[in-house]
Amino acid sequence: MNIYDKAHELARVFKKSEEYRNLLAAQVRLSADSAAYKMFLDYRRKEIAYQTAMMSGQTPDDSELKNLERLAQIIGLNSAVRDYIQAEARLGVIFSDIQRIIGDSIKELSSMYTQDEEEGGNN
Repeated sequence: MNIYDKAHELARVFKKSEEYRNLLAAQVRLSADSAAYKMFLDYRRKEIAYQTAMMSGQTPDDSELKNLERLAQIIGLNSAVRDYIQAEARLGVIFSDIQRIIGDSIKELSSMYTQDEEEGGNN
């Protein structure tokens, strides 16, 4: 069994999934509505900037979070944007599940990093 062949097979199955096709359809629908698309891109840029700041240890002020939440509520009123975000989330769950399954299968390889120094090694 060639692991790369299996990876390509998984990619083909992934692209044939209902969730993938739904996201693709939602993307086409969102792209066709230029106002909704621009609104979504503005929201996504702000969301990424907020998340990046949080991951780099910065603490954005409360007004930034409130503005982001308010913008999320506003764009959620547009069905094309809402459908895209929901389809994206559903596909993301599948992708995360696949990553977890693969990660769980190799968990034993990372166990050496969690052992105490006295237990591991040949010193």
